[in-house]
Amino acid sequence: MLNSEFYIIQKLRKGDEQAYISLFKDYYVSLCAYSRRYVGRKDIAEEIVSETFFKLWKNRNKLEIKTSIKSYLFQAVANNSLYYLRQLKETDKVNEYFNDNDSSQIGFYETSEALTEKSLLMEELTARIEEAIEQLPPQQQRAFKLKRIEGKKNKEIAEEMGLSVKTVEMHLSKAMFTLRENLKDYLPAFLLYMFLR
Repeated sequence: MLNSEFYIIQKLRKGDEQAYISLFKDYYVSLCAYSRRYVGRKDIAEEIVSETFFKLWKNRNKLEIKTSIKSYLFQAVANNSLYYLRQLKETDKVNEYFNDNDSSQIGFYETSEALTEKSLLMEELTARIEEAIEQLPPQQQRAFKLKRIEGKKNKEIAEEMGLSVKTVEMHLSKAMFTLRENLKDYLPAFLLYMFLR
Protein backbone atom coordinates (compact mmCIF):
# COMPACT_ATOMS: atom_id res chain seq x y z
CA MET A 1 0.00 0.00 0.00
CA LEU A 2 1.34 3.46 -0.92
CA ASN A 3 1.99 5.98 1.85
CA SER A 4 -0.53 8.37 0.28
CA GLU A 5 -3.22 5.70 0.48
CA PHE A 6 -2.31 4.99 4.11
CA TYR A 7 -2.93 8.66 4.95
CA ILE A 8 -6.25 8.65 3.08
CA ILE A 9 -7.39 5.64 5.12
CA GLN A 10 -6.28 7.37 8.32
CA LYS A 11 -8.28 10.46 7.33
CA LEU A 12 -11.35 8.34 6.62
CA ARG A 13 -11.12 6.69 10.04
CA LYS A 14 -11.08 10.16 11.60
CA GLY A 15 -14.20 11.17 9.66
CA ASP A 16 -12.52 13.44 7.12
CA GLU A 17 -15.32 14.44 4.73
CA GLN A 18 -12.97 15.68 2.00
CA ALA A 19 -11.17 12.33 1.88
CA TYR A 20 -14.54 10.61 1.48
CA ILE A 21 -15.69 12.96 -1.28
CA SER A 22 -12.33 12.62 -3.04
CA LEU A 23 -12.68 8.82 -3.19
CA PHE A 24 -16.23 9.17 -4.47
CA LYS A 25 -15.17 11.57 -7.24
CA ASP A 26 -12.22 9.37 -8.24
CA TYR A 27 -14.03 6.03 -8.43
CA TYR A 28 -17.81 6.44 -8.64
CA VAL A 29 -18.13 6.36 -12.45
CA SER A 30 -15.73 3.46 -13.01
CA LEU A 31 -17.31 1.47 -10.15
CA CYS A 32 -20.77 1.95 -11.65
CA ALA A 33 -19.52 0.66 -15.01
CA TYR A 34 -17.91 -2.31 -13.24
CA SER A 35 -21.06 -3.19 -11.29
CA ARG A 36 -23.16 -2.93 -14.43
CA ARG A 37 -21.12 -5.76 -15.95
CA TYR A 38 -22.56 -7.95 -13.20
CA VAL A 39 -26.13 -6.71 -12.82
CA GLY A 40 -26.75 -5.43 -16.35
CA ARG A 41 -28.62 -2.27 -15.36
CA LYS A 42 -27.27 1.26 -14.92
CA ASP A 43 -29.74 2.27 -12.20
CA ILE A 44 -29.16 -0.88 -10.13
CA ALA A 45 -25.38 -0.49 -10.50
CA GLU A 46 -25.59 3.10 -9.23
CA GLU A 47 -27.58 1.96 -6.19
CA ILE A 48 -25.04 -0.76 -5.41
CA VAL A 49 -22.09 1.63 -5.68
CA SER A 50 -23.83 4.30 -3.58
CA GLU A 51 -24.62 1.71 -0.91
CA THR A 52 -20.97 0.59 -0.96
CA PHE A 53 -19.85 4.16 -0.26
CA PHE A 54 -22.48 4.55 2.49
CA LYS A 55 -21.17 1.43 4.23
CA LEU A 56 -17.59 2.64 3.82
CA TRP A 57 -18.44 5.82 5.73
CA LYS A 58 -20.62 4.08 8.31
CA ASN A 59 -17.86 1.57 9.16
CA ARG A 60 -14.96 3.99 8.78
CA ASN A 61 -13.82 3.59 12.42
CA LYS A 62 -13.00 -0.09 11.88
CA LEU A 63 -11.80 0.21 8.29
CA GLU A 64 -9.12 -2.34 7.43
CA ILE A 65 -7.62 -2.17 3.92
CA LYS A 66 -4.62 -4.39 3.24
CA THR A 67 -4.61 -3.94 -0.54
CA SER A 68 -4.88 -0.68 -2.49
CA ILE A 69 -7.98 1.46 -1.95
CA LYS A 70 -8.92 0.91 -5.59
CA SER A 71 -8.74 -2.88 -5.24
CA TYR A 72 -10.71 -2.70 -2.01
CA LEU A 73 -13.53 -0.67 -3.57
CA PHE A 74 -13.75 -2.80 -6.71
CA GLN A 75 -13.81 -6.00 -4.63
CA ALA A 76 -16.52 -4.57 -2.38
CA VAL A 77 -18.65 -3.58 -5.39
CA ALA A 78 -18.14 -7.01 -6.97
CA ASN A 79 -19.24 -8.72 -3.72
CA ASN A 80 -22.28 -6.47 -3.36
CA SER A 81 -23.24 -7.00 -7.01
CA LEU A 82 -23.03 -10.78 -6.64
CA TYR A 83 -25.01 -10.61 -3.41
CA TYR A 84 -27.71 -8.68 -5.23
CA LEU A 85 -27.89 -11.35 -7.93
CA ARG A 86 -28.02 -14.15 -5.35
CA GLN A 87 -30.95 -12.45 -3.65
CA LEU A 88 -32.80 -12.30 -6.95
CA LYS A 89 -32.08 -15.95 -7.64
CA GLU A 90 -33.40 -16.97 -4.23
CA THR A 91 -36.77 -15.36 -5.02
CA ASP A 92 -37.15 -17.71 -8.02
CA LYS A 93 -38.37 -14.71 -9.98
CA VAL A 94 -35.30 -13.92 -12.06
CA ASN A 95 -37.06 -14.44 -15.37
CA GLU A 96 -39.97 -12.30 -14.25
CA TYR A 97 -37.64 -9.32 -13.71
CA PHE A 98 -35.55 -9.83 -16.83
CA ASN A 99 -36.40 -7.31 -19.52
CA ASP A 100 -35.53 -8.81 -22.89
CA ASN A 101 -36.84 -5.88 -24.92
CA ASP A 102 -35.10 -2.84 -23.40
CA SER A 103 -31.49 -2.70 -24.57
CA SER A 104 -30.75 0.35 -22.40
CA GLN A 105 -31.71 -1.43 -19.18
CA ILE A 106 -30.87 -5.07 -19.89
CA GLY A 107 -30.63 -7.00 -16.65
CA PHE A 108 -32.64 -7.88 -13.60
CA TYR A 109 -35.52 -6.15 -11.93
CA GLU A 110 -36.19 -5.84 -8.22
CA THR A 111 -39.49 -6.78 -6.66
CA SER A 112 -42.04 -3.97 -6.52
CA GLU A 113 -41.84 -4.11 -2.69
CA ALA A 114 -38.07 -3.50 -2.74
CA LEU A 115 -38.36 -0.68 -5.26
CA THR A 116 -41.14 0.94 -3.22
CA GLU A 117 -39.07 0.73 -0.04
CA LYS A 118 -36.00 2.29 -1.69
CA SER A 119 -38.15 4.98 -3.27
CA LEU A 120 -39.65 5.88 0.11
CA LEU A 121 -36.20 6.02 1.72
CA MET A 122 -34.94 8.37 -1.01
CA GLU A 123 -38.02 10.55 -0.63
CA GLU A 124 -37.47 10.71 3.13
CA LEU A 125 -33.80 11.62 2.67
CA THR A 126 -34.52 14.31 0.09
CA ALA A 127 -37.31 15.75 2.24
CA ARG A 128 -35.02 15.80 5.30
CA ILE A 129 -32.27 17.64 3.39
CA GLU A 130 -34.72 20.17 1.94
CA GLU A 131 -36.28 20.70 5.37
CA ALA A 132 -32.86 21.37 6.89
CA ILE A 133 -32.07 23.89 4.15
CA GLU A 134 -35.39 25.69 4.70
CA GLN A 135 -34.58 26.04 8.42
CA LEU A 136 -31.41 28.04 7.73
CA PRO A 137 -31.50 31.79 8.47
CA PRO A 138 -32.73 33.74 5.39
CA GLN A 139 -29.34 35.07 4.26
CA GLN A 140 -27.58 31.72 4.71
CA GLN A 141 -30.41 29.91 2.96
CA ARG A 142 -30.37 32.25 -0.03
CA ALA A 143 -26.58 32.13 -0.38
CA PHE A 144 -26.60 28.34 -0.10
CA LYS A 145 -29.31 27.91 -2.74
CA LEU A 146 -27.58 30.30 -5.15
CA LYS A 147 -24.33 28.38 -4.67
CA ARG A 148 -25.48 24.77 -4.59
CA ILE A 149 -28.69 24.78 -6.60
CA GLU A 150 -28.08 27.53 -9.15
CA GLY A 151 -24.32 26.91 -9.31
CA LYS A 152 -23.29 30.56 -9.01
CA LYS A 153 -19.83 31.72 -7.98
CA ASN A 154 -19.26 33.59 -4.72
CA LYS A 155 -18.66 36.85 -6.59
CA GLU A 156 -21.96 36.50 -8.47
CA ILE A 157 -23.79 35.71 -5.23
CA ALA A 158 -22.24 38.75 -3.57
CA GLU A 159 -23.42 41.02 -6.40
CA GLU A 160 -26.94 39.56 -6.39
CA MET A 161 -27.30 39.80 -2.61
CA GLY A 162 -25.57 43.18 -2.30
CA LEU A 163 -22.93 41.78 0.03
CA SER A 164 -19.15 41.48 0.07
CA VAL A 165 -17.56 38.21 -1.07
CA LYS A 166 -16.23 37.69 2.46
CA THR A 167 -19.75 37.96 3.90
CA VAL A 168 -21.06 35.46 1.35
CA GLU A 169 -18.26 33.06 2.28
CA MET A 170 -19.20 33.47 5.95
CA HIS A 171 -22.87 32.71 5.22
CA LEU A 172 -21.92 29.62 3.17
CA SER A 173 -19.55 28.37 5.85
CA LYS A 174 -22.15 28.78 8.59
CA ALA A 175 -24.82 27.12 6.42
CA MET A 176 -22.62 24.09 5.78
CA PHE A 177 -21.74 23.78 9.48
CA THR A 178 -25.43 23.91 10.48
CA LEU A 179 -26.47 21.42 7.79
CA ARG A 180 -23.74 18.95 8.76
CA GLU A 181 -24.89 19.15 12.37
CA ASN A 182 -28.60 18.79 11.57
CA LEU A 183 -27.99 16.00 9.05
CA LYS A 184 -25.30 14.08 10.95
CA ASP A 185 -27.44 10.91 10.85
CA TYR A 186 -27.54 11.24 7.06
CA LEU A 187 -23.97 12.50 6.57
CA PRO A 188 -22.75 10.11 3.83
CA ALA A 189 -25.89 10.68 1.76
CA PHE A 190 -25.71 14.43 2.37
CA LEU A 191 -22.10 14.58 1.17
CA LEU A 192 -23.01 12.71 -2.02
CA TYR A 193 -26.01 15.03 -2.45
CA MET A 194 -23.67 18.02 -2.21
CA PHE A 195 -21.27 16.57 -4.76
CA LEU A 196 -23.97 15.64 -7.27
CA ARG A 197 -25.75 19.00 -7.21
